[in-house]
Amino acid sequence: MLSPEDIKGLHIEPSSRCNARCPFCSRMQKVRVYGRHLITLDEFRRLPASMLRRLKWINYGGNFGDLCTNPDFPSIVAHMHALNAEVVMGGDTNGAVQSEDWWASLGRAWGRGLMGFCIDGLADTHARHRVGTDFRTILRNAAAFIAAGGAAFWKFIVFRHNQDQVEAACRMAREIGFFGFSAVVSRDYDDRLEAPDAFNVAVKRDLFAALSADQTTARCKPLHKGSIFIAADGTVHPCCQAHIMYITEHNRRFGFIVPLVEKHLAAINFKTRPLADILQGDYFRSVFEQAPPCEYCRIKCGGALPAVRRELIVHREIFKTSA
Repeated sequence: MLSPEDIKGLHIEPSSRCNARCPFCSRMQKVRVYGRHLITLDEFRRLPASMLRRLKWINYGGNFGDLCTNPDFPSIVAHMHALNAEVVMGGDTNGAVQSEDWWASLGRAWGRGLMGFCIDGLADTHARHRVGTDFRTILRNAAAFIAAGGAAFWKFIVFRHNQDQVEAACRMAREIGFFGFSAVVSRDYDDRLEAPDAFNVAVKRDLFAALSADQTTARCKPLHKGSIFIAADGTVHPCCQAHIMYITEHNRRFGFIVPLVEKHLAAINFKTRPLADILQGDYFRSVFEQAPPCEYCRIKCGGALPAVRRELIVHREIFKTSA
């Protein structure tokens, strides 16, 4: 079975809250109540320090929330960096809340790795997808983060209404001091947020299906990569997809995970239970038994992810040599 000593990477959702209303977000697909949760600094400190000191990477991306809605987040990052100065950090944010001082404190604590600022266009188009966010506020916060020492990446989702702004946004990213810029395909398109016609695009689910067709078994992430996912409510899962599935039930092919989470929910929360007990408990054991032949797991964890990510990029530039 798995133990904290086996964990090399941690994917953690600092907050379930978000100030934005992006139409294709998983927040719009919930079939279960997933309230306003945060992982506080005190709660983060419950994780084994010995494990945190050995981590190779930590990613602060959330399934349902944005890290910038957690007021403790700079302190969490500073605590993590104090324990492990070599860990490579990553995260994604809309960057639209908190003060410049807050973002500067995060930049000072950040260390190695990249923070992705999701900015989908320029001042006149960005909020058409990132509903409820302000372009100028995001640039102000990103600039404060960068000036304080944080390395940032501009992530631009391409639609028909912003496709002509990709090059201008890339130039702006360079001028502000971003590490790099990437324009990528959306997870979906519709009549309001249309697919670009200036690029050849394929949505993620179709790419996964095509690139995973010959996979006969899944390589479950905790066993293959030594990584786990921790949700803002404190529940610990083998991967972020397990948590998304429980809250949204978005794909019947991954349906086995729902009754498992329901059965073990009280026993898989690191805020109330030692992490070692969770990793060695019945939930993780059951997932490891059932995941390898699961069609959904074969698609998501059959080895196609790097190729899918490359296919989603329509424009990419790196401005600096190191982060």
